[in-house]
Amino acid sequence: MIKKILSITAIMLIVFTVTGQHLDVREEVYLQTNSAFMLTGETLYFSAFVRSADTGQPSPLSSILYVELVGSDGKPVFQKKIHLTKGRGNGTFFLSSLVSSGRYQLLAYTRWMKNFQDYFQTPITVINPFEEYPQPAQNEELSVSFYPEGGVMVAGHENDLVMKIDQGNPAGIGGRVVSASGEKIADIPASQIGLSHFTIPVKEGESYQTILEDQAGNFLFFDLPKVTSDGATIQIRDAGHSYGITPIGPSSPGILTLSIHDGQNAVFQQTAVINARISLPKTKLVAGTYLVTLTSGTGDQLASRLLWHPGSLREQRSEGMAAYHTRSPVTIPLEFDDEADVSVSVRRMEMGHQPTSAIHQALFGKINKSWSLSVQETSDWKTMDNSLMASEWKGPKTEMPKTVKWLPELRGELIVGALNYEAPSEDKPPFVALSISGDDYQLQTAQVDEYGHFQLLINPAEGPRKAYISVLGSTNEVSFQLEGQFLQAYPPFDYSLPYLDSAQVSALVERSVRNQIENAYYELKKDSIVPQTYWNPQFDYDISYVLDDYNRFPELYEHFIEFIPEVMARKNKTRSKIKVLTKYVTPGSLDPLLLIDGVPTTAEEILDFSPYKIESIGIINNRVFVGPLVADGIVSFHTFERNLHGYKPGPNSLNIQYNGLDPVQQFSFPSYEDADQRLARIPDYRQQLFWNPSLTVGENGTKELEFYTGDTAGTFEVSIDGYDKNGSPISIRRYFKVQSTNPPASN
Repeated sequence: MIKKILSITAIMLIVFTVTGQHLDVREEVYLQTNSAFMLTGETLYFSAFVRSADTGQPSPLSSILYVELVGSDGKPVFQKKIHLTKGRGNGTFFLSSLVSSGRYQLLAYTRWMKNFQDYFQTPITVINPFEEYPQPAQNEELSVSFYPEGGVMVAGHENDLVMKIDQGNPAGIGGRVVSASGEKIADIPASQIGLSHFTIPVKEGESYQTILEDQAGNFLFFDLPKVTSDGATIQIRDAGHSYGITPIGPSSPGILTLSIHDGQNAVFQQTAVINARISLPKTKLVAGTYLVTLTSGTGDQLASRLLWHPGSLREQRSEGMAAYHTRSPVTIPLEFDDEADVSVSVRRMEMGHQPTSAIHQALFGKINKSWSLSVQETSDWKTMDNSLMASEWKGPKTEMPKTVKWLPELRGELIVGALNYEAPSEDKPPFVALSISGDDYQLQTAQVDEYGHFQLLINPAEGPRKAYISVLGSTNEVSFQLEGQFLQAYPPFDYSLPYLDSAQVSALVERSVRNQIENAYYELKKDSIVPQTYWNPQFDYDISYVLDDYNRFPELYEHFIEFIPEVMARKNKTRSKIKVLTKYVTPGSLDPLLLIDGVPTTAEEILDFSPYKIESIGIINNRVFVGPLVADGIVSFHTFERNLHGYKPGPNSLNIQYNGLDPVQQFSFPSYEDADQRLARIPDYRQQLFWNPSLTVGENGTKELEFYTGDTAGTFEVSIDGYDKNGSPISIRRYFKVQSTNPPASN
C-alpha cells in the first residue's frame, strides 16, 4: 500500500511543479436524475458520469463517488458511496415519509475533487403530502443587488450594470438612475424575470442612485456601487466570429495581462493595454463558461468577469408528439452517428424546474446557482451574459493548488485517521489494522507516522458492515480519530421553497394518491439487487483444520498440542504464546499474525476463548506480507457464524461502523406483452415508465428503447443524457402522450 501511495504522491508532485505545462488533473461529475421535483414515497434515481475536466473522457483517477442529499439545516438526509467503473456508476435514494418538505441539494464529488472545491450540485424539491406545506411569503420586501461589469464602476467610461431582484416579486419593476443632484442619467428597463441591464456614463467623484417603481406605484431608492478612479474593469462584446475584450480604466504605463481560464488551464493569455480592444476568435474556445482576469505586472488581480461561449451545443428537442393508449408498447428509435454512453429516463412531465441536463452542465457547471440558468435562453448571448454578470465562479479562481491533501481513490477506498498514543522515543511507530469482519473478511494494515497519522487502502465492501481498527502488538487502551469521507461543511446554497398555487396543490394530491397505490404493490414490482464481489478471499491457507473432524478439548491450546503440528501454543498463568513453525524461515524471527474472524487478537485473548465457539482454524506457515506488515505465519480462527460469537477485542481495538458501497440494482418495469393475468389485476400508476442508467448507443450499441405505458395519462418526457466517444455532451428530449380513452397512434 505504501508503494501505491508514494507512487501517486510522486505523480502529483510532478504534475503540480512543472510550470507552463497543460494540466489534465481535475475531474468533473455530472448526475442525470429522473426528477428534480419529488414526493415522499418516490425514489430518486441518478446516473453518474465522472470525467476529465479537460478532455471529457472517463476519468481513471477515482473508483468511488460520494453522493449526498443535504437539507436546509446543513445536515445530510442521505449519504452514499457509489462504485465507479470507467467513470460510471448509479444509485437511488428512497424518500420516506420522514423526509420533510423542502428544497434539498444533491451533491456529488470524488475524494480527489475535494482538493479543488469541485462538486456537482443540483436542487431537488421534495414535498411531503402528509405534513403541512410551509408556503413561502408572497409579500416580501424588495431586495435588489447591482453587478457592474468586471466588478467595479470605473470613472471616465460608460459602465454596464445588471440589476437583480433577490427578494420580492420581480415582475414589471423598472426605474431610472439619477446623480447625487437628482439629474436623470439612464432608464432601467422593466423585467419579468428580475434581471435588467443598463449602461451609464460614470464621472469621477460622482455618486449614483436608482429610483425603482413597484407594481403598487411605490418608489424605492437604492444606491449604486461606489465609483473608483484608479480601478479597472473588463468589457466583453459579441463580435460575430470573435469576442471583443477591452480592459477599461485609467491610463497605466504598467504591463497588464489578460487571461482566460477554464478552471485548470489558461486557454488564452495576452499582454493588454488599457482601453485597447483584444479580439478573441471563438474557434479558440470550446463550449462552456470561462473566467476572464486582468492582472498587473506584479501579479495582482485588477478585475475579473465571466465569459459564456455556447459554441454549437444545444439540447435536441422533438417537434411532434405521438399518442399511446394505456398499457401499450412504446418504441423510441435511438439514432446516433457515433457510439455514446448515455442514461435514459422516461417520466411524466412535472411542475418545477427540470433536472440538469448534460448540455446544461457543460455550459454552466462552473458557476454557482447554475440551475437557475435556462439552456433554452442560449440563443440570446446578451441575455445569458447579463445573467453571468450576476453569477459567481465556482472553485479555484486561476491558480491550481501547490499541494494536495486528498489523494485519489485510484485502486480502492482510503481510510485516513490519527492515533492518539504516547510511545517511547526508541520504539518504532506501531502498525494499525482495519478489519472488516464477516465470512469474506478483509484485513489491511498501515504504519503510523511520527505524528500518529495513518492511511489505509482497502477494497470496498457493499452496505453497512461491522469493522474494527486495532493497534497491533499493543494491549494498552488507545483512541482513534478517523477523517470524515463526506464533506464536513457545505456552501451557502439556496434552500427557498417554491410557491404552490391551488392547481399545483390539486395535481400533487392526485399524484400522491397514485404513488400510495403503487407503493402498496411494492413487493410485486421492486427492483432486484445484483450481488457484487469486490474482493476475493484474502488469504490462501496452507492447511485448515475443522475442529468437528477431531476430538474437541476444554482448552483451545490443547488442540494445537494434539493435532496441529504446524503451530506451537502454550498457556500458563504468567504468559501465553503462539508460534508458527514456518517452512522456509528460521522460527522465532517475527511474531505470527493471529486473527479471529479477520480481527487481530493476541495469544492471551484467543487462548482464553472457548474452543466450542470455533469452527475451524486456517494456517499459513510461511512469512507473509500484509501491506507494510511482515509476519511469520498466520493463524486464523473462524467462528461458526463468522461474527466473533461473543469474542470481545481488547482495549487496543475500536469497533466502528463501516458504511460501504451502495448495492448495485437491476431495474425492471412491467411488460404486458404476454397478457400476464397477475399483472392485469395490479394497478399501474407509475410516474417513471423506464430507467436505464447505463446504455451504449450508436453503431454497435442499442438501436431503440422499448417499454410499456401504465395506467397514468399525461405527457411524458424521454430524457437521454450522456457523452459521445469524443467526450462531447449529449442531451435529447422527446415527448409523447398517454391517453386512457383514445386508441394508440403510430409514430
